[in-house]
Amino acid sequence: MIYDVIIVGGGQSALACAYYLRRSSLKYLILDANKHCGGSWSQNWDNLDLFSAAQHSSLPGWLMPKTKNEYPTKEEAIDYYVSMKCVMISL
Repeated sequence: MIYDVIIVGGGQSALACAYYLRRSSLKYLILDANKHCGGSWSQNWDNLDLFSAAQHSSLPGWLMPKTKNEYPTKEEAIDYYVSMKCVMISL
């Protein structure tokens, strides 16, 4: 298959780009070295929280759920990215 766009890396910006590409007629592919969504989030930092509230951390088309804490935790962010990826695959 020939793709119009190949996105290298499967992080937040790749998911945001894919959201808009899905609405176009372009064929695209996301390539990532990690087997699971949340790649560097799950591997590189033991303790990391987002520095903005959930309502300001959402990706296009999929609101990040509100969290118990002021800022989403690493686990909440990974769960959100995995959920978004699953939604995009099923569309």
